[in-house]
Amino acid sequence: MLVGGIVGWEEGQDDLFNPQSPRNRDDCLEPFRVLQAKATQQGIELHTLDVLQQKGITPNFTLYLEAVPLIPIKNCKNYLIRFETELTVPINGDPEYLNQFDGIFTWDQALLNANSTNALNQKTALVPKFAIAYPNVLPAQFTPNEIVNPGFANRDLFCVLIGSNRHANLPDARELYSERVKAIRWFESNALKDFSLFGNGWLVPQKRFGKSGKWRYRMEKVLPFLLGKSVFPSYRGPAKNKFEVLAKSRFCICFENAKDIPGYITEKLFDSLFAGCVPVYWGEPNIQNVVPSDCFIDFRQFLDSPDPYRDLYQYISKMTEQDYIAYQQAGKQFLASSAFRPYSSEVFANAILGPLQS
Repeated sequence: MLVGGIVGWEEGQDDLFNPQSPRNRDDCLEPFRVLQAKATQQGIELHTLDVLQQKGITPNFTLYLEAVPLIPIKNCKNYLIRFETELTVPINGDPEYLNQFDGIFTWDQALLNANSTNALNQKTALVPKFAIAYPNVLPAQFTPNEIVNPGFANRDLFCVLIGSNRHANLPDARELYSERVKAIRWFESNALKDFSLFGNGWLVPQKRFGKSGKWRYRMEKVLPFLLGKSVFPSYRGPAKNKFEVLAKSRFCICFENAKDIPGYITEKLFDSLFAGCVPVYWGEPNIQNVVPSDCFIDFRQFLDSPDPYRDLYQYISKMTEQDYIAYQQAGKQFLASSAFRPYSSEVFANAILGPLQS
């Protein structure tokens, strides 16, 4: 029997596989429970590394979940599951870090393409790369082949953005954290009654790079306090249940953490589709090759405008209920098709386990 240990993203004691964990918001840990269950079916024992160490068991392999220093273990193969871009997790772009591993699981097309001229790919050419997609959890309330709240009825929130107040850890023109703030500020200045912000960390401004950025951050933090105002007037607090918020929203701003990185598609777009909410998407450059373009609003169509958010707002404000339902129908059909399957937890688990046994 193979024995594997997972390192990172966890508090130890197999908390990563615990559905009752306080960290399991919106069942986000479900892909790892599926991974453990499928591993058991295939004769592989999988735990967090600390559990194995407490039992005195040396693993045959370890799976690292980003940004964790490698722990040397004799006769043990080490693999990295690379979920995020280097803009968010800088060490994911460090060849010295990546070259320590016996294999890397990634969605990154530039790394998966052996003929790529990508500098990071060339600097890590000796490390095998294995393709995965970001796994998506089907909400308990989701019913295949049915649209949640068809049309405008029961969708009292017009447009929302759900996400934590974070920032890129590297200055890069591809980051979209700051673009989310631009969207928030536009709606707050021009259509506050039609916009709601949910997530963690929005009681303070978004952090910025450089000395001028730090000065601006302090001013944006202090002035609202002195004036008795909120930093973000549209803020409604954390989304206790993301599906429930999206199920009563017509539109959701779904910007990835970064744009123009082939293969980088996270849960944001899919979460909206599950709830029958029409996503406004920006991120993966070839998204229409993965998700049909009639399922979502591609924000890039507004970028040539002097005021992209004004044009977006006009577009969604004038949308008829018939056209809205057409978006919902297209989303339902996509989720029921084989095209969605690569983004499921089951396929994610199989993609991990296959190379571990070869």
